Amino acid sequence: MQTFLSLESSNDEQLIESSENELAIKALKENKKYVFISGSSKSGKTILAKKFSEINKKKLIYDIPEKLVFDTGVYLDLNQLPLKSENFFHFLQYFLSNNLNLTILSNQSFDDSSNISEIIPDTLSRLKLFTFITINPPQDQLLFLLIEKFLKNKSISVQPKIIKHTMNYIERTYDDAFKAAEVINHLLYENNHNINLSLISDYYEQIQRTLS
Repeated sequence: MQTFLSLESSNDEQLIESSENELAIKALKENKKYVFISGSSKSGKTILAKKFSEINKKKLIYDIPEKLVFDTGVYLDLNQLPLKSENFFHFLQYFLSNNLNLTILSNQSFDDSSNISEIIPDTLSRLKLFTFITINPPQDQLLFLLIEKFLKNKSISVQPKIIKHTMNYIERTYDDAFKAAEVINHLLYENNHNINLSLISDYYEQIQRTLS
């Protein structure tokens, strides 16, 4: 596992290259023609879009414009795609007809029939031409690095045992890694910049009692 930085150098733009996202990164490095990358919130899709749109000299957009005038490939970073919209079909068709690269990064996935049933048939037929890649949920090694990264974004450094203990109480998701960093930050603030394993246990166990 390794990390690399986007062209901006802030910690917030740091992407951790791992087994969870290696297929997405491979496809972007190869500048494949039509790629659809699906990943949950905080999984690094926007960082990927920013970095590789610059590397591959493609335009980065965050919405589907009504007027389609592109002379180069496009990266569309949009979590909720308008799957029932004719405009989305025409958007896809534009790139196919003009032989232009299109990379879509979204929260949406088409692994189950419920999502597929929402798609206009003509749109679905165009999407079938794409290479579909999923950024997988984080395993323990990546989860640790993500929490560490989110803390560094706030200029916070803690002992590894603090992060590892926090991981005992959270799900293996990118959102939970972000929330765990927020919890550590909160406990540091509430306890005069001191934190220990008992404080973390008490915090999460209190939440569990409230929910039970």
